[in-house]
Amino acid sequence: MTRFTPHILVADDDPAILAAVSRILQLNGFFVVSCSDGETALRLFSELSPALLIADVRMPRLDGLELCKKIREISDAPILILTAVSDEATAARALEAGADDYVRKPFGATEFLARVRAALRRGRPGGARGERLSVGSITLDEAMHQVLVGSDPVELSRTEFAILAFLMRGRGRVLTHDQILTVVWGPEFVGSHHLLRVSMSRLRRKLGPQGTDQIETLSGVGYRLRG
Repeated sequence: MTRFTPHILVADDDPAILAAVSRILQLNGFFVVSCSDGETALRLFSELSPALLIADVRMPRLDGLELCKKIREISDAPILILTAVSDEATAARALEAGADDYVRKPFGATEFLARVRAALRRGRPGGARGERLSVGSITLDEAMHQVLVGSDPVELSRTEFAILAFLMRGRGRVLTHDQILTVVWGPEFVGSHHLLRVSMSRLRRKLGPQGTDQIETLSGVGYRLRG
């Protein structure tokens, strides 16, 4: 392993899932650190600053949703949540807690690796164009990874930042759900409209009235940034 190999932290209290996930990642060249509860995961995250956190929703001592919230207080590193629950409500709660994506168990290795690689692409520094974009009262500085509404800074995750940057570049144009998913998450996420819907809701809320007023929803089609 070179020192540039991405370090991934995996937390799951199911020994079989933990072993399977770790093995898939290791066979594909990733360096894996694993644990079986949320409190240990939080400590290891602070110590190691991994490139990605993969965590189960239900864990002892600190569940995956609370772990997400605590991680978001200290880092915008990508988070991938594992859940055995198939309803959208659980997935929505994970995204609201700060996760970037989720995978439902059971999952195949190919799907899982696609989600991991997409999360790492979004979390990789140095991908911004370095532009400073302004639409209405919203200003986005890619080089500084900073967003202002008026003179007030707004803290966005990397995913929310990428969505806003794409909307601002396409100001006035209708951007379809799948266009946004392809640019922000990757082509393998086409059709994952629920993922985009929850992330857009978080972005609007963080931007305040400007998010509600300027980001227009075109039902069944996509979004448009007015300005």
